[in-house]
Amino acid sequence: MNREIYILIGLSIFAFLLGTQLKKRLSKKTVEAPKIHKSQRSKMAKLTQDKPQKSKSKHPKIKRFFLWLQLVVLFFIIIFMIPALSRDIMVAEGNYDQSLILRILIVAFATYTLFVGLTKLFKTKGKMETDL
Repeated sequence: MNREIYILIGLSIFAFLLGTQLKKRLSKKTVEAPKIHKSQRSKMAKLTQDKPQKSKSKHPKIKRFFLWLQLVVLFFIIIFMIPALSRDIMVAEGNYDQSLILRILIVAFATYTLFVGLTKLFKTKGKMETDL
């Protein structure tokens, strides 16, 4: 394997680990409900029926920023890998080795993740505009 594949694998692992750590820190933490007596339950039920509560994330702007950052990194990974992939396909002439298959998988996975991220980003953008 050549040097660029090692760099790409390292960047992918770094981005994955960074994303999981950010998801843990920015995710909404569950709060245990305090114990309520029977007499208070009916009052609480009436209050919750009157005012439906929307669950809002803790840091929506930071989440959107890191989603944009992830998509930009994925876009550059795809741009970085396409010339190497096309070169390998032209040189291979029917002989598929491990590096060609690995490049195809990396580009396919990065493209899929990019499109899923874009749909998620535009979906949340539409929700934020309707909430305002």
